[in-house]
Amino acid sequence: MPRCFSRSRSVGANMSELLSIINDQVNQTKLVVIFALIMARVMAIVVLVPFMGGKNAPPEVKMGIGATLTIILWPTVTANMPEGLPITPGIFIFMMLKETFVGIVIGFIAAEIFYTVEMAGQLIDLYRGANQAQLMVPQITERSSAFGSLGYQLILALFVALNFHHIFIESLFESFVAIPINRFPDLTGGLYPLTEAVMRTGGDIVLVAVLLSMPVAILALIIEVSFGLINRVAPQINAYFMAMPGKVMAGCIVFLAAVSMTIESYIHHSHEMLNRLDKILILFQ
Repeated sequence: MPRCFSRSRSVGANMSELLSIINDQVNQTKLVVIFALIMARVMAIVVLVPFMGGKNAPPEVKMGIGATLTIILWPTVTANMPEGLPITPGIFIFMMLKETFVGIVIGFIAAEIFYTVEMAGQLIDLYRGANQAQLMVPQITERSSAFGSLGYQLILALFVALNFHHIFIESLFESFVAIPINRFPDLTGGLYPLTEAVMRTGGDIVLVAVLLSMPVAILALIIEVSFGLINRVAPQINAYFMAMPGKVMAGCIVFLAAVSMTIESYIHHSHEMLNRLDKILILFQ
C-alpha cells in the first residue's frame, strides 16, 4: 500500500508538472499572438504615415518604431480584452488581415493632408509652367515638382512643430479601445459607410489641393490674358516667351504671400483629418 500510494503521488506530481508546462506554453503563445496582432496594425501605419517613418526609412528603423509602439500599447490592448483571445490558425490569419486593414485605413487618413499639400504644390508649378523640374521627396520615395517638395517638407515640419503627432498617437491608442484586437468590426450596416468615408477622403485631397493652388491659377490666367492682349496690339512682341518668366515670378510671389493662409488652411484640415479618423473608428465599432 505505501508503494502504491507513493507511485500514485509521483504520477500526480508528473501530471501537475505537465499541466504547468502546457499552461506556460499556452500563455507564451498568447503573448506572441497579441504582439503580432498589435504589430500588424502599427506597422501598416508606420509605413504609410510620413512623420512615423514613411516609405524611405530603413526597415530596421521602421521595425524599431513599430516594436516600441507595440510595447507602449501593450497595457491598453490587454486591458480591453475581457473575453480573452481564441488561438486557432484560421482565426489568427483573419485577425492579422483585419489588423492590417485597420492600419492601412488609419494610415491613409493620416497621410491625407501631406498628399494634399504636395498635390497643391504640383498644381502651382503646373500653372507657373515649371513642372518639368522634378525633385525627390524622400518620405514617399517619389519625384515631385519644386513647390510640391517644398510644401511637403514644410507641412511635415509644421505637423511635428504643432504637436499634431501627439494627437495622432492618442488616436492610435483610442483605435485599440474602439477596435480591440480580439474582436472583428461590426459591419452589419455593410461596407458602404466605410467606403464612402475613404472615397470622400480621396476626393477631399483633390478638392483642397485645387483650392490651395487657386490664387496662382487665377494670377496665371490674368497674365496669360494680359500678354495675349499685348500680342494682339503689338504682334511683333513675342508675348508667349515673355509671359513664361512673368508667371514663374508671380507664382513665387503669390506662394510666399499666401503662406500664412496656407498654414491656417493646413491647421483647419488637420483638425478635420483627425475628426474624420475618429468617425471612421466609430464605423468600425
